[in-house]
Amino acid sequence: MTYLFLFCLPFLGISQADTLKLKDKTLLIGEVKLLKQGVITIETDYSDSDFKVEFDKVDYIHLKKKTLVILTEGRRRFGNLTTNKKGLGQVITEDGKIHTFTLSEMVALNEIDDEFWERFMGSIDLGYNISKANNLHQFTASGALHYIDKMWLMDGSISILNSIQDDADKTKRTDAKLDIYRIIIDGKWYLLANTSFLSNTEQALDARISPSLGAGKFIKNNNKLYWGLTLGFSYNIENYVDSSLDKTSSEAFIGSVLNLFNFEDISLTAEARLLPSLSQKGRIRSDVDTTVKYDLPSDFYIKAGFSINYDNQPAIEGNDTDYVLTTGVGWKFD
Repeated sequence: MTYLFLFCLPFLGISQADTLKLKDKTLLIGEVKLLKQGVITIETDYSDSDFKVEFDKVDYIHLKKKTLVILTEGRRRFGNLTTNKKGLGQVITEDGKIHTFTLSEMVALNEIDDEFWERFMGSIDLGYNISKANNLHQFTASGALHYIDKMWLMDGSISILNSIQDDADKTKRTDAKLDIYRIIIDGKWYLLANTSFLSNTEQALDARISPSLGAGKFIKNNNKLYWGLTLGFSYNIENYVDSSLDKTSSEAFIGSVLNLFNFEDISLTAEARLLPSLSQKGRIRSDVDTTVKYDLPSDFYIKAGFSINYDNQPAIEGNDTDYVLTTGVGWKFD
């Protein structure tokens, strides 16, 4: 990426703003938004749009806010980020310790705002399908909300599908999740609290609420992907269309989360859980969710998602599997 403009602002403003100096001597001054997918984004006062710079072209970085820096092998550092005279990145922590590393070791960074509500970011997308055959009308909507702090992460999501067509029952599905992570042991291990909600007409399920607790480890965490494994316990509260089938149960679970992000404008997330029952003999459930996004200009994106839920002891015989494939156009915000 070649920049044709050299921005030379008065240097008295440098101490009051984030600063990037590129290897071609270009100087960018403004507010760094994030480092993700090998690209660092900076907002400046002298441009209508944000600059996106390939991070391997950065020679010097200095950020004014305290910053959460994610390094290779899952290492996490929190403090004031700058570059020393040797060209190494360094984070000065709140207790005065200095941690140094090469800039190429940085996987991601997020400036942590002092205001709680400014630490959230999210996205929303919509889709609509219509077909003359069977007079099909299908509406999908989904949203996501993320929070990041020094040692806490939060991911929330919701997905809604409503489908109507002639000579067929109305199809409805709502899937929502909330994951809260507490990072421990230098960012390689974490504790997890999760609550999920599922309602779908295919399995005659009015609502399944499943709070769970677990612990996990990042198996791989670098500038191309992260992959984590989690073990834990879950409790189900299940209400069906036929209330005589309502029940509660407990389960163990093993889960895996994969996030691929350093592939140009494409990102992929996948999560799978296997849930053997502890209170119902022989019952096994599984949940799989996969989402692919392609980034468009101005924080818009197109998305395709696939979810499948399996229960070998369904409330209605023959309805052991429910799956949905959705597409849509969305917008990210922070």
